[in-house]
Amino acid sequence: MKREERRRARECPSCRGGSIVRGGQVDGISILLVPGTEESEAVTVPAYSDVCHDCGLVSLYVRVSPGSGQE
Repeated sequence: MKREERRRARECPSCRGGSIVRGGQVDGISILLVPGTEESEAVTVPAYSDVCHDCGLVSLYVRVSPGSGQE
């Protein structure tokens, strides 16, 4: 069963404006969640961006979902 994604109202953390545009995946930037070891590879997740059209702030974030199967 697929869980329905709920989205809250988005607000710019800088100017509190509401003109936030969800950007796409940012090429070349990923966040290390689990460092690599001799037994396993590192686990990384891609970064995504949001852009505020009121003040121009670009925010980067990652999406991490529990139980994604990357154990």
